[in-house]
Amino acid sequence: MVAAFQSEWDFGGTANTPASVEQVFTNLRFNNEDTNDQDAASPVTIPSGADVFSFWKQIYLACRTTAPDNLVNNVKLFTDATLGWTDCIVNIGVDVLTHNTGSDAGYDTGQALVMTTHDTIATEISLFTFTTGAPRTVTISETSTQIDAIGEFTDYVCLNLQVGNTAVQGLQSPAETITWRYDES
Repeated sequence: MVAAFQSEWDFGGTANTPASVEQVFTNLRFNNEDTNDQDAASPVTIPSGADVFSFWKQIYLACRTTAPDNLVNNVKLFTDATLGWTDCIVNIGVDVLTHNTGSDAGYDTGQALVMTTHDTIATEISLFTFTTGAPRTVTISETSTQIDAIGEFTDYVCLNLQVGNTAVQGLQSPAETITWRYDES
């Protein structure tokens, strides 16, 4: 049977111990709080000087309802290469952020700071450098380094929005899409 996956996002809590998980989210809103509220209550403000940042979003791919017949591996993530938001960058941490059935060691409480202040991230890059022809590899830290059972998932992928002083006010359009790709056997 074909495995069933969903995007999930951990938030709240303390380092290595998230308090909540948002399952089956279809829209991720970059905001100025560690929630997935889909409202305008905590916008990322446009700065008058140096860039500002949204809270980190630590997402992953989870197998929750249907396990693969054998295994899933070679997980990739990519975009269409073009962010349509003026003077904004969506950053992605390039370091491995461990997340598996036994550990949330790669989790750090969301903050509105440059991503390299995260406990585990030393390097960040624009998410939109990753395309279908050059995707980002998403690691799996499950015991078998693959997903082969319900309740297993990829490591965290950490994202945040960087906003410059010439950004456009209000909800940004167009909505942007992140695509997950993997091998199943």
